Amino acid sequence: MSHKRNCASQKFKSPSQQRGSLYIVVIFVLVVMGFLATSLSRVEWSDSDSRTKEVLGTQAWLLAHSVNEYVLTEFYPLNTSAAVSANCDPITASIVSGAENMLNEFASCRSVELTCTSIGELDDSEYFQVTSRITCGSGLSEVERVQEIWVRE
Repeated sequence: MSHKRNCASQKFKSPSQQRGSLYIVVIFVLVVMGFLATSLSRVEWSDSDSRTKEVLGTQAWLLAHSVNEYVLTEFYPLNTSAAVSANCDPITASIVSGAENMLNEFASCRSVELTCTSIGELDDSEYFQVTSRITCGSGLSEVERVQEIWVRE
């Protein structure tokens, strides 16, 4: 009978002997909750970063498009039937200064690059390639958009 009593007493531990398992459960729960909180903050930061890049990218794309539209108005001015110039140099210089003035209104955009090159002649018409490059943002959120048009003189 004493043997049965010893086995029965070993099945049930005293509260002081069970206290160690409670600490393990508490530490496990804290680690899991900390991991979840860290994961959620990373997801929120990533979402915010994506939205910032989307806004800056759209802004840069629209500015590049505006610069190219301005180039078209210089090549084909209103109320005239022919193009003004068969040379890109004077057009490029005036447009870059105008585009930089436009960028003063957009604090997040800081760089305008405009290139206009002759790409050849075909059937007595000269063709130009106009490329505008706008950079918005800075650091990790820097976004660049490039737009290209071809103009026939």
